[in-house]
Amino acid sequence: MFKGIVLMAALATSLAPIALAQSQFNSTDKAFLMKVAKSNNYEIQAAQMAQNMSTNGAYKNYAQMILTDHAKAGDDLKGVVAAVDSSMQLPTGVSAADQAHLDTLKNAGKDFDVKYRRQMISTHVAALKLVQNYIAQPDDNGQLKTFAQGLPPVFQKHLMYAKKLPRQ
Repeated sequence: MFKGIVLMAALATSLAPIALAQSQFNSTDKAFLMKVAKSNNYEIQAAQMAQNMSTNGAYKNYAQMILTDHAKAGDDLKGVVAAVDSSMQLPTGVSAADQAHLDTLKNAGKDFDVKYRRQMISTHVAALKLVQNYIAQPDDNGQLKTFAQGLPPVFQKHLMYAKKLPRQ
């Protein structure tokens, strides 16, 4: 009986590193996390600009939807990261390409709505592709994959509404 307990304890101890390793982020997970976090930061900043710079109610409403949905996505993403690797820090900035997009919006003047609409369409198409590619990858972190699987319907909604914004 005692040998059986010792054997079970040894087996459980030897399997613990395997379970731990599977719950960590691999390089694909980390790359996805960085891209999604930076993209989410861009969406929030662009929506804040739309709230301040657009004079069109439809654009302001769209921006509010983006702010609400992306704030939730950011919080959810932080929760996944904290649950898997509390030492990992998500970026608080945006990519160089997204900074260029923000600069374009900042300097758009009366063309703000046109440029914002165009960016929302192109960035949500790119975000959908990023998420779908990640979901299709094998051996990704289960918690992160579950988070990612919830994104396409939200991104599709954002894309659909962006396409319906009035052209000016």
